[in-house]
Amino acid sequence: MASALLKPSFFCLVALPFSAWADDVPPPWQSEVELGLQALSGNSDSITLNTRLGMSYTSGPYRHTSEAKFLLVEKDGEEDKRKGEMESQANYKFDPSRYVLANITYTNDKYGPYFDDFTFATGLGYQAIWREDMTLLLEVGPGYRYQKPNLDEIDDDDLILPHNVQEFIVRGQAEWMWQMTKTAELQGRLTTISGPSNTSFEARLSVQTSLIDDLAIKISTTQKYINDVPPGLSNLDSIFTVNMVYQF
Repeated sequence: MASALLKPSFFCLVALPFSAWADDVPPPWQSEVELGLQALSGNSDSITLNTRLGMSYTSGPYRHTSEAKFLLVEKDGEEDKRKGEMESQANYKFDPSRYVLANITYTNDKYGPYFDDFTFATGLGYQAIWREDMTLLLEVGPGYRYQKPNLDEIDDDDLILPHNVQEFIVRGQAEWMWQMTKTAELQGRLTTISGPSNTSFEARLSVQTSLIDDLAIKISTTQKYINDVPPGLSNLDSIFTVNMVYQF
């Protein structure tokens, strides 16, 4: 039943926005679309498509951010991976540098180890740095995690155990941005989620450079470390992407 309730929330929350939070940003709405495509042919054929939609809305002390990601991989004409991810967060500032927050993340993975992976967390945030060329946000708070394993797809080398997870967690995050030049931006994010079953650390780093007015190229990497994995498996997974970005 938890899975049935989570899936509608995924599509509803994607409509929430995603943004840069500053009083000197004129437009309350900001949006961007990313697209990356890789096609290989020869001895084997494969197509990889990854997309991302980010939206934001800022009004006074309120800030809402949302992003949705989709990954599709086909090998030799057959679907090999199909994964959707969503994250949405609402913040309310109660003084110039502090805010309360509510964060929801959801992953639906048809061929991966989990059909559903849902996290809800609340907490407090602090603007450690807030300048025009650099920002640093720090967040911490309690939450809840629900994970439903895909028993039909679990292999010996999957980084999970074959049982449902329902537990309270602690979530912490640091998010950093540096506007290196007028056309180049460096972003980083470190998120940790800790519960009785496991503790994970996810680090994201990206460089984005403008090509023309609303079009940019983005190079990013994601490193995810899980402290408790089955014997003989690596604790670290890595992803590298190169995408075109359209901002509107």
